[in-house]
Amino acid sequence: MKFLILVCCLLSCAAGNSLFPRLPLFYRTDQPSLLSGEKIVGGTQATPNEFPWQISLQRRGVLSSYSHSCGGSVYNNNYIIDASHCVDGVTDVGTLRVVAGEHSLTQTSGYEQIRSVLSYKMHESYNSNTFANDIALLKLSSPLDYSTGKVGAINLPAQGATIETGTTCLVTGWGTTIAGGGGSVSDVLRKAAVPIVSNSDCNSMYGGNSILPSMLCAGFVAGGIDSCQGDSGGPLVTLNPNVLVGVVSWGNGCANPGYPGVYTRVASFTNWIKTNAV
Repeated sequence: MKFLILVCCLLSCAAGNSLFPRLPLFYRTDQPSLLSGEKIVGGTQATPNEFPWQISLQRRGVLSSYSHSCGGSVYNNNYIIDASHCVDGVTDVGTLRVVAGEHSLTQTSGYEQIRSVLSYKMHESYNSNTFANDIALLKLSSPLDYSTGKVGAINLPAQGATIETGTTCLVTGWGTTIAGGGGSVSDVLRKAAVPIVSNSDCNSMYGGNSILPSMLCAGFVAGGIDSCQGDSGGPLVTLNPNVLVGVVSWGNGCANPGYPGVYTRVASFTNWIKTNAV
């Protein structure tokens, strides 16, 4: 996977841009953190368990240690909503685990709930070149426990629901901090407020027709605040009430001026989620 990401980077640089899925540099969760500063670019530290639907999707390496790979959102006790590109190419589901109730990747609070991934389902029409239909479901080995109040499900929008341009949403994750992409993931969960950008405006900024109707853009024309590598698969939610409107998917670097973050538009897949998360 790292080799594939490197090849993509080299090809994009040669073409003059950097359109990347927001995958991480893998970060081992069993080592002390040497990181500081803000991660989600331009974000701030979240309060522990402020977002009970947020999970860390982790992969087991050759030394049997786990590394944070992507974010994700609790749909119900048994299923996690994630991005297809976070599990694309995974042949051994036994290398994956989900940690719910997580805040610090290196410090144990006692509220963490660790579950193996029993199986995953990528959208049947996922396209790794365009990131169309970049959504997946992860089935957990055993149900999550909501009784602690530190873990809980996120609400879904109605199928086909729209969201007004300019609506402020929150994106959360352990992703990298460097504008343009790169760096290391954060030890603690971070959050950032970003406004919804219309698909027409987003297409004008990216050029061509790369922003599909099943995608959603959020960010600032001036840049500076955005999701980044390591936030992939994580939630973009509205406030009061909290509704999952986007799944972190891709972008031109991170927080680059003129290039908002691109998310999977969850309202295009609500029926698919409900049909398959059974």
